Amino acid sequence: MREAELSAKELRFALTFTLGIFVAEVIGGVVSNSLALLSDALHVFSDAFALALSYFAIKIASRPPSLSRTFGYHRAEVLAALANGLLLLLISLAIFHEAYQRFVSPPEIKLREMLAVAVLGLGANLFVMYRLREHAHEDINVRGAFLHVVGDTLGSVGVIAGGVAIYLTGNTIADPAVSALIATIVAIGALRLVAESLHILLEGTPRHVDVLALKRSLESIAGVEDVHDLHVWAICSHINAASAHIAVEDQMISQLEEIRRQVDEKFREYRINHTTLQFECVGERCRRDEGHGNI
Repeated sequence: MREAELSAKELRFALTFTLGIFVAEVIGGVVSNSLALLSDALHVFSDAFALALSYFAIKIASRPPSLSRTFGYHRAEVLAALANGLLLLLISLAIFHEAYQRFVSPPEIKLREMLAVAVLGLGANLFVMYRLREHAHEDINVRGAFLHVVGDTLGSVGVIAGGVAIYLTGNTIADPAVSALIATIVAIGALRLVAESLHILLEGTPRHVDVLALKRSLESIAGVEDVHDLHVWAICSHINAASAHIAVEDQMISQLEEIRRQVDEKFREYRINHTTLQFECVGERCRRDEGHGNI
């Protein structure tokens, strides 16, 4: 099964579980009169929306290239990741606002019911995180969905910690304090996701590629005189592209093919899997034969 199909399968599984958590928290919030659980249920619902967005983005990205989309639809994954990052930031602001409201006017909470539902949600979120964790390292879109589930998990932990603190001390200030901490952690992850998405959309150089080191590596190949107009960018989180002008000495086509093979090998070392190369001839003979079609 291809990586995209695996990611879509895991996202579909996560979406189903997340919707189940949402229903459980709404029921638990109404029964326990817990504003914390109802607020977290809203958070979970927004995460379910984000998971659905990620799932459909993978489906769109799997469509084959066309004459109007020669690179295919891989950027749909990046756009979904950007949307998820922005949504996470909005959720963080909402949590901060809710925490402030609870500092001002702490709600009355039925601890037993609240803790029961929070523990159930924590277990479900941990299971979803376990299923998504491997793909989160390989796909920026899945990483955005994974961060949403992390936020849900932290939310469950916060509700439990706040409930225990309230039970032990009788002080309800623990609930908004933990909520503010959760919002901070979620916001940091969201900012990183937004920054990475924008970096790809603005065709920035992939973080792992040192362009000057790559240029020196290419110029170290026997027969290569110079490399210029070198550009490296990412189509999405797992497809990197490059274009370059490579100046070589006048030589036979068979020799040029060997240089091309070594050049492609150098690019693969930098995880660049799509290249567009233009070879140029340098030297006295090339200048004499300019305009006659010689390499």
